Amino acid sequence: MIQLDTVKAMRAFSRDKASLGFVPTMGFLHEGHLSLVRRAKAENEYTVVSIFVNPAQFNDANDLEKYPTDLERDLVLLEREGVDAVFIPKRDEVYPEGTPTVKIRYDALMGRLCGAFRENHFEGMLLIVHNLFMWVSPTRAYFGLKDYQQFLLVEKMARDLAFPVTVHGCPLVREEDGLALSSRNVRLSTKGRSDALVISRSLFEAKADVERGGVNFALIKKNLHAALNSLRIEYASLYDAQTLEELTLPGKNGVLIAVAAYVEGVRLIDNVLIEPC
Repeated sequence: MIQLDTVKAMRAFSRDKASLGFVPTMGFLHEGHLSLVRRAKAENEYTVVSIFVNPAQFNDANDLEKYPTDLERDLVLLEREGVDAVFIPKRDEVYPEGTPTVKIRYDALMGRLCGAFRENHFEGMLLIVHNLFMWVSPTRAYFGLKDYQQFLLVEKMARDLAFPVTVHGCPLVREEDGLALSSRNVRLSTKGRSDALVISRSLFEAKADVERGGVNFALIKKNLHAALNSLRIEYASLYDAQTLEELTLPGKNGVLIAVAAYVEGVRLIDNVLIEPC
């Protein structure tokens, strides 16, 4: 496995690769990340993983400071998976003149769900993904659907800016007890981790209500909030799976049931997707 730390080296590696799969990460890898790596390896001749904790997408300096890192462990995991190259740029390599003021915005999509609570988060995320796409030149890129809003935004940006890359959304990966895998889970105590299970349980219950033919979305949302009442909720509702508009009735684009809530001061997101009939 080759380790690359400059844009020049990354571009040199990618040059003339017929098929290159790319998994962008912020490190502290878990099984969710590794599932993306395995799919990238299965569908491409070469696989690249990037590790960069992007300050431009943190609206909370405290959250950035506490974001877990363990590069040595990450490299062992990626070596074990047979990754061809890992791109680990330093901050001044990515932003040599400080964070650029240029912004890629989709006001409607960004103004909902996480975007309504995390100012400038998605602008920072799209900026780094845009740059990584230029530097890595992937054939295919893989994103987990735990952050469903992020996937929609990256897919739209790649299409609108005509990047020659196919953006794949890959299933959310859970622990055996249902907790959505997240690098932030390590910050939870044993009790906090147990308390967090109410998020996935409440989502599964809401999904079952919809799939049983429940069309009273106001009642389903009310029950969802009641199930989550022990947590500090940012949002918890049913949304159009393409526009992210809150739904009052089933829509033609499918239904996303999504939650963002705090457990022991740790912000957790989770969702379930109901495909259109």
